[in-house]
Amino acid sequence: MRSHTPPLATSSLSSLFLAAATCGALAAACGASPAAPDGSPPAGPAPAAQAAPGDSAGGAPTAPAPPQTGATAAPAPAATEPAAAQAGAEPAKPSDGCPDGMARVPGGSFVMGPLKVKATVGDLCIDRTEVTAEAYAACVKAGKCTDTLANCAKEASTYGVAGKEKQPMVCVDFTQAQAYCAAQGKRLPRDDEWEWAARGGEEARPYPWGGEAPKDQLCWSGGGAVRKTACDVGSFPAGANPQGIQDLAGNVFEWTTSANDGNGKMRVARGGSWRDGIPPLVRTARPGGFEVTYRCGFLGIRCVVEPASTAAP
Repeated sequence: MRSHTPPLATSSLSSLFLAAATCGALAAACGASPAAPDGSPPAGPAPAAQAAPGDSAGGAPTAPAPPQTGATAAPAPAATEPAAAQAGAEPAKPSDGCPDGMARVPGGSFVMGPLKVKATVGDLCIDRTEVTAEAYAACVKAGKCTDTLANCAKEASTYGVAGKEKQPMVCVDFTQAQAYCAAQGKRLPRDDEWEWAARGGEEARPYPWGGEAPKDQLCWSGGGAVRKTACDVGSFPAGANPQGIQDLAGNVFEWTTSANDGNGKMRVARGGSWRDGIPPLVRTARPGGFEVTYRCGFLGIRCVVEPASTAAP
C-alpha cells in the first residue's frame, strides 16, 4: 500500500514559487497568465497419419492367404516438426508487467522535500517519454480527449503543427492531462512517484542521469542555447534515468496529481522545461506549482500505471 505525500505546507510555497519565478514572463510561450511563478504461436503437433488398411479389392481368396506384411502401410511416426521448428527460436522474454512504451520502476521509500516527509512508492510502470502532440491528436480523433485551447502558445505550440508531431503535447490543463491518461487506461503520477523515478530510487541522483552537471543531456536553454520551443521526445538518451526513462529533466514540466496548496486549486508539476537555463531548475527534487486551469507552452503529460499482477518481479 502506497502512502501519499501530504500537501506541501503553505510556509514552503515561497521556495517553490521562487524556483519558477520566470513563468510570469511567458507571454510569448503561454496563452494564459500563470497562477504560479513556475513557469500467432507455433502450430501444435499434427495428428499422426492413420495406417491404410490392406487392399482387398481383388476379391476374396479361395484359401486363406498368409499375411502380406509388405502390402499394409506402416503407421506414420508422430509428427515432431513443431519441436524441430522451435529448436532455433529465442526463448520468450519474461514480462515486466508494463505496457509497450513504459518502463518498470521498482518501488521503495525515501525522505522527500524540505519538510523531510517519508514517502513510500510501489512498483510502477512509467511512460518512457512524454506524451507527444501526435499521440494526443489521436486521442482527440477518438473522441476521448479535447483540443480546447490546444494552441495557446505562439512559437511553443505543438498540437497540429507540422514538424512538431514528436514534440511533447503542451497547452493542456490538469483536467485534459488526466483525461488523456485515463483514455489510455493509465493515470497521472503523484509527486512522490515522479521524484522516486527521476532520482533513480535509492540512488538519490540529483539529476536523472547522475551527479554530473547539466550540459547536453537534456533539452534546456543552458549553455547559451536559448530555445523557443520544446524538443522531440527522447532526443537526449544520455539524460535517461536507470530504467531508460527520458526527458525527466528539461523539455516540459509534467503534471502530477499532488496538490501543493491548502484549497486544492494547484498541482505540483515536475522536471523543469526547455526554458530553464541554470542547473538548480532541472534538479530531480525541484517542484513547481500550477493552477489546475493553467496551460502554457512548457507544461505537458507523462502517464503511469501499476504493473500487471502476473508480471515477473
